[in-house]
Amino acid sequence: MAVSVAHAAGTGEDQNDGTGDILGALDGDALNELLAALDGRALGLFGGSDFMSVLSRMANGDLSFDPVTILDFVADVIGTSITGLLSLLVTVIAVAIIYSIIGALKGGRVSEGVTKAVHFACIAAVIVVVGGATMDMFASCSETLGVMSAQIDTVFPIMLTLMAAAGASSTSSVFRPTLAVLTSGLFGLITAVLMPMLIAAFVFGIVGNISEEVKLGKTADFFHGSVKWLFGTGFFLLTAFMSVQGITASVFDGIAVRSARFTIGKFVPVIGGYLSEGFNLVMSGSVIVKNALGYTSLILLAATVLPVILQTGIYSLCLKLAAAATEPLGDKLMSDMLAGASKTVSMAGAVMTGAAFLYFVFILMVISTGNIFL
Repeated sequence: MAVSVAHAAGTGEDQNDGTGDILGALDGDALNELLAALDGRALGLFGGSDFMSVLSRMANGDLSFDPVTILDFVADVIGTSITGLLSLLVTVIAVAIIYSIIGALKGGRVSEGVTKAVHFACIAAVIVVVGGATMDMFASCSETLGVMSAQIDTVFPIMLTLMAAAGASSTSSVFRPTLAVLTSGLFGLITAVLMPMLIAAFVFGIVGNISEEVKLGKTADFFHGSVKWLFGTGFFLLTAFMSVQGITASVFDGIAVRSARFTIGKFVPVIGGYLSEGFNLVMSGSVIVKNALGYTSLILLAATVLPVILQTGIYSLCLKLAAAATEPLGDKLMSDMLAGASKTVSMAGAVMTGAAFLYFVFILMVISTGNIFL
């Protein structure tokens, strides 16, 4: 019994040493550069400003999260977003009230020409306020997509290399083209095609509600529908490919690892058992670091994308509230304009959520399908 306990203790120490060696071989500078895009509150959610320190604590099982920290982060983002959008909401409602007052005086003290001039002035004011905020939101979404793409390009090659070192070489080779499709394909599609299409839908929605003579609502709907179809198709195809190919490749890896372990243990004379044990330690250390890197990347993903998703959701609700507030004041065009802008913003938030979900699913698949010998 004493010998078994000593052997187990020695194995645990060897495992910790192996994990430490693998961590030391990683490119810490490249991983730390991923934190440059995070602000102070996001770094607080991530767990610090040193990626390798957080990763080491994750690998050793020393990293814990306080739910209060997460709730404080979400509350801070929501509070900041609401505070920043209050001026927009107040401005839009004030403009609608002014137009409603002028419209009530039409036919009496105010001529038809003055009423139309005031209407266009009010519409122009709303366009300036809402258009500026919406363009800033689109810029924030595009910037976040670039940050997510950089994270994928940095983290996933390391995880796939560790997966191959753990014996899952077939699975790793399958996920590499998937990685290329995810970053260059889907993220490129969102940045270069979908976001410009949403901007076009927003612009057509604005122009189509400047005057009753301009009819562009169907054009905006076309862009909305195209975005849904393109993203939905890409999402389905990529998810299906990752699921089927990953499962198939992991079966071959499992057979190969078991065969290698059996061959080393049975057919290498004298030291075969020790070599088999060393083989297990190397694979175990690779899996521990790979999984720790995956879970750390999930935290980084949340700290990166959660603020943008919350901000787009709050902004969309703000536009809906503004549309609901302006409709009773008698300006249907302004109300429809704000409702259309809200729809476009909601769709941008949905696209961001879908991209983050694919990132999340890919990480979980890399974590789970590489644990073939555990």
